[in-house]
Amino acid sequence: MGRKRNQGKARKAAKAMAREEAEEVQHRSNNESMTSGQQQSLAAQTQQLQVGNASRHDTTITCLHGFDHLSEKDICFQYANAFREAYNYKNRQDCDADLSSCLIAAHKATILDKFAEVGKDSAKMEIVTSYFLSNGTQYILEGNDDSARTCTVFARWFEQCTAVGLHKTQALINRVKIDDANNPSDIHTLVKFLRKRIPCKCLDRKYKEVKDTAKLRFCYNTEC
Repeated sequence: MGRKRNQGKARKAAKAMAREEAEEVQHRSNNESMTSGQQQSLAAQTQQLQVGNASRHDTTITCLHGFDHLSEKDICFQYANAFREAYNYKNRQDCDADLSSCLIAAHKATILDKFAEVGKDSAKMEIVTSYFLSNGTQYILEGNDDSARTCTVFARWFEQCTAVGLHKTQALINRVKIDDANNPSDIHTLVKFLRKRIPCKCLDRKYKEVKDTAKLRFCYNTEC
């Protein structure tokens, strides 16, 4: 009788131990699943953040408009921001400086020294161009046309530099195209330029809004 009682206790103890082990395995599995989910969520949030400083207010951007996220340590990311800072510095220091002067000053302050390898690599130049196209597109969507215009000027500049210096498809930089990108009276050309260069459809609705707006170009006739 005592032996049966002991055997019964042993079976109950074994069942209790098995149940505790099963609960521990389940708990561990839930924790691992939660950790994995948090890591994936963090990665998704990081990817959704706008590249660089293009938008300081909206951190839930789901489309980067064709631009691949870069680390802040990436030389293309560093160059793009260094160029923008050099351009802004020249613009602040010399109120009489025209657009070309500011772009050339930024070019000399960056591409000729620390970031020379970027200027010699067409793939890197395309990344930098894509960076500003992405930023410009997002600014348009946010209604910040002035900042979008500045990013478009930069994108135009890098396109021209690549065509002249690397692809050799033209002899000189077309400054008229760069100036047109900076025209505050021509939202049509601005949106059209960006829309043609991004792979997404984020600007389709905006383009429908502005496509009937007249294109207003600068006049270069000195006698006009």
